[in-house]
Amino acid sequence: MKDIRKIRWLFVVTLLVVILGACSDSTSHSLSIVNIECEGTMCYLKLDVSSPGRDLPSVLVTVGRSPLDGNDGMKFKGSEISFELKEHGTHSIYVTLIEGKRFLTTPAYAKATVNLQPPNAPVFRWNLAHGEVTLTLETETNGSVTDYLFLVNDTEYGSSDGVFTFPIERDNEYIVQAFSRSGSITSKPSVIDLRLSEDFPPVVDLSIGQPYLGGSLGAAISDDWDSVADLSIRAYIEESGIPLLFDGTKLIPEIPLPEGLNTLVVKVIDSSGNKTECRRQIQVIRKTSVDLPELYIEEGTIRNARWSASEGPVELQRYRDGEWITLSTHMPNERSSVITKESISENGDLYRIVFESDRERFMPSVPVFAKESLFRRFSTEVISSFLGMDALLVGGNDYRFYGNIVVRDGSVMRAESGSSLTIPKGNTLLVSGVLDLEGRKDRISVNPGGSTGTIEVANNGVLIARSVDFNNTRILVKEAAVVVFENCTFSRGLEIEGARTVQIYGSNVKGEVVVENVREMLVHISDFSGTEVTFSNLGMAMLSRSDMKSQTLRVINSRIEVVDSLIESKSVLVNKTSRFSFIGGPLIDTVIEVSGASSLHIDEPQIIGSVTIDIKELSRLSVQKKVEGLLEILSDEKSAIKVF
Repeated sequence: MKDIRKIRWLFVVTLLVVILGACSDSTSHSLSIVNIECEGTMCYLKLDVSSPGRDLPSVLVTVGRSPLDGNDGMKFKGSEISFELKEHGTHSIYVTLIEGKRFLTTPAYAKATVNLQPPNAPVFRWNLAHGEVTLTLETETNGSVTDYLFLVNDTEYGSSDGVFTFPIERDNEYIVQAFSRSGSITSKPSVIDLRLSEDFPPVVDLSIGQPYLGGSLGAAISDDWDSVADLSIRAYIEESGIPLLFDGTKLIPEIPLPEGLNTLVVKVIDSSGNKTECRRQIQVIRKTSVDLPELYIEEGTIRNARWSASEGPVELQRYRDGEWITLSTHMPNERSSVITKESISENGDLYRIVFESDRERFMPSVPVFAKESLFRRFSTEVISSFLGMDALLVGGNDYRFYGNIVVRDGSVMRAESGSSLTIPKGNTLLVSGVLDLEGRKDRISVNPGGSTGTIEVANNGVLIARSVDFNNTRILVKEAAVVVFENCTFSRGLEIEGARTVQIYGSNVKGEVVVENVREMLVHISDFSGTEVTFSNLGMAMLSRSDMKSQTLRVINSRIEVVDSLIESKSVLVNKTSRFSFIGGPLIDTVIEVSGASSLHIDEPQIIGSVTIDIKELSRLSVQKKVEGLLEILSDEKSAIKVF
């Protein structure tokens, strides 16, 4: 009896284990359809499968109905599978996990639409240039066009975007068939028969901004049969004979164009003798305006920009990620603009305006920094830290910094008019955020008592100083964003070793000056005097209405335009592929040495005293004929002199 009970007990336990195991197996698997797409007759199925084992079980797919058993349908492995449906229309797809003949999940269900309707035949557009035909196709169809097929005289080519280019020979016949394709479904062909024999004159398209402020001129030159290399291209200024070189996309003047109205002439001849002549008037403006645009930013529930009146269009620019980006363009009668929320950041923003004029060139305005902030106001004499907060130094107070003070990234230190700041010898005010010194109502003085502390602007920091006397202060700029000095005085020179933009307006700089690795430098109505001034690796520099009276002026690997300014340096050295243009203004008792494949351009100068120019090492001088006799010019055999 006990044996019978024991056998019954073992049977019940075994049955429970089997039942529980079966229940566990069925509930521990899951399946869902993530996505199903069909291209032509092929359908692509993506699944979300979970299974307790290492290997995923088989996937059973049936079309139009639920499966009857584990052998009723198509079997696959994996979570991404593909299969073919050859009937047009919408189909019900059932997907089930199986093991042998046993179902592990209930079927998942989705709809799949198979579109076997061929797309419409494409529409041809073609053009001939440089002996090559470019075909551009477009298809008006409800289906999805995946690519295009071309047959050129029975040779097959493919294109994903419907654009195809192939060379042809004159008078030969080319039968071109084009097909739109949707997966493996192909449209009816569109056919063109090309037998080209006409030879048209070259086409010249010029793009020149007015007024022209210098640099290259946009030009597109093409011919139906000849490549650009096979065309005869001649471009020059009619009045002065200055040639322009074509580099494939633009015309580059051999020397800067003179101020006033210039007539550009472009003559192009193809290999068949067809000629095209294009003439365009270019108004060149060299003279700079004494006046500067003035920008004001009003803070509040909205940010509003206002500016002084202008003669031409106005660009409102914002500094963002190392670039000055145009926010909006305005007509001369407009004097304000609302700045949208998209152009306002939490850490503050820099703005400036640029005027255009048909009569003279305007320098960009002094940038304005705007930020809504709860400033920590300082009125105490001693400052040892800003604690990473936005700081406001109240006007009319004297401040003394103890230790090395940091204006951190994302924060601003603003000093009001009439403030006095003292940085002790050996200490540094390090600016990684924004230092805004506003002394226009009452000048700000830095180190007035003879202290020699340092202001260092680094790590994309910003310095805006207006009406500031820096006295004995050392100014050091390293990899800054924007540095601006307006109506400032310096007694210990400047050290700028990297910045995106440097603007020096109405300032007096005494001592040694080094400016290098700057993308944009603008100097206006300022004086430089001292032992030496070095400009190195400047992307674009303009000196306007300024005096350069240092003993030595060095220009190294830089592009500099000096307009209506005075140079009275004992020695001017231009080398290492520099481009130096001197336009208007006095040259006084100066020796200019140009070397290292550099160029010097002199236009309408006032020659006072003895001026010697020494050109060597593959360098170049361009000078007006009426000025040539007033200069002593020396040159080696490998350098060139252009008289215009």
